[in-house]
Amino acid sequence: MISVFRRSLAFVSACALVAALIVYGISFLGATMDAVFRWAMFLHVGVFGLFLPMYAVEYSTIRNSRFVWDAIWRGIPKWGVRASQIVTLIFAAHFVLFLVQSHAASPEIKDGQYVLNNHGQIVKELTEAQYRWLKGCELRLFATGWMSFYLVLTLYWWFPRRASTEMTSA
Repeated sequence: MISVFRRSLAFVSACALVAALIVYGISFLGATMDAVFRWAMFLHVGVFGLFLPMYAVEYSTIRNSRFVWDAIWRGIPKWGVRASQIVTLIFAAHFVLFLVQSHAASPEIKDGQYVLNNHGQIVKELTEAQYRWLKGCELRLFATGWMSFYLVLTLYWWFPRRASTEMTSA
């Protein structure tokens, strides 16, 4: 019964990971967060729906671990740990790149003008091409975050847990 439950959650996580990869790909074809908002919210909320059961399963281990990741990565092969670390670094790179490109402001259309808006203050005017590029970058930022979370979730739910609390990474 537990194995079917774990495999079902792994399957859902893997499907969401594939969806995040697709969203990442279509962001280069002109898709924006505004265009895929409903699907984006589904992916966003889904992370919590899959992390809560993991937290419940690992609660006592997480409480007694020095690091939360020790409990989560226990039982995941080294290649899986490395893959999740790489995808998380890609997410961090997208985050920093978006902050630099957008001047830590949000690309918006205000009074028919393409602008970077920082809490009501116009930071910079943009061309339509710059605006569309930044909106794509915004979607890529979210997509890489989802990929990072859903990869960890897929690996966690797919691989059986070991009794040892030693982390499998170096």
